[in-house]
Amino acid sequence: MEQQVNKQVIRKYLKGECSPSELQIMKLFLQREDAEQLIDQVWVEEWAAFEEAEISDQDIAIWKNRFTEERLQENSLPMSSGNKFFLLRYAAVWLTLILGVGIWYGITNLKRQETKIAAVTMFERVNANGQRVQVRLSDSSIVYLAGGSTLRYPSRFVGNTREIILHGEAFFEVAKNPKKPFIIHTGEIRTLVVGTSFRINAFKNKPFLVEVASGKVRIAHEQGNHETPLAVLIPGQSLSWKNNQAILGQINADDVSEWKNGRLVFNKATLREMATVFERWYNVDFIFKHQTKGQQHMTITLSAKVPLSDIMEVLAPTGKFSYKIQGRQVIIN
Repeated sequence: MEQQVNKQVIRKYLKGECSPSELQIMKLFLQREDAEQLIDQVWVEEWAAFEEAEISDQDIAIWKNRFTEERLQENSLPMSSGNKFFLLRYAAVWLTLILGVGIWYGITNLKRQETKIAAVTMFERVNANGQRVQVRLSDSSIVYLAGGSTLRYPSRFVGNTREIILHGEAFFEVAKNPKKPFIIHTGEIRTLVVGTSFRINAFKNKPFLVEVASGKVRIAHEQGNHETPLAVLIPGQSLSWKNNQAILGQINADDVSEWKNGRLVFNKATLREMATVFERWYNVDFIFKHQTKGQQHMTITLSAKVPLSDIMEVLAPTGKFSYKIQGRQVIIN
């Protein structure tokens, strides 16, 4: 009685995994008129499976070896010339499958690599005056971006560094990663950290300022491909860069941390400098009727959590001036 041949046996035969008894079964099966139809069905199913599966280079090599050693050997089964032609047809199909899978696998990997590279997108956050936002980067670092400032950063960090670009003012809480330094580019100044918190003030045509709340911060001046180290700061230290000169200073580390919560510390600042800060925080314009009043110096700590009118009520008697708020204009007499 003829034993039944199912798809599983056919698959084993095509893969060179048949036992001697199964080879004899296949020999008889190949004499049948419906053999080609059933093998066609197996072929379609196998191709569908190859399209869905992830194939390794090792698997492809194994299939090639099996094909070479078994499928092309005419002595693997004694058969008629007609059956030899029949099997050679499937040998050609199987070879096409192997080569197709190899090409498909290579293209798929290439597309994955291209997708991986293309997936890195540069974002730009632009804050108008009066806006303050918190930006969480892909490494879990947090940037508190001030009004009138711009931050450029990637969707994810690749390579050996974490690099961003800042124009304006921000407070940074950098996730620690000694193997992947965090670098902030601000014009010609480069700030490098591995895990720390600090504030940077880097507006165009204004002195650069960095103040450290925790950790260590390394500052360098960049000119083309040349880099000149300026300082390594620790908590409570600051660096100002103006007219190609670096000036080190001492500050209160708590004041630096609290900047993100609206604490504004002015130390011998002119009223005009203070007004510039208020313009960014409150989206207003200051007008000085007498320019000399703008040069008056003040030392004071304020909170930007309150309305601007409350701040002006404090400043006016201290600075001995009068003022008027008209819409978005603050007029200083």
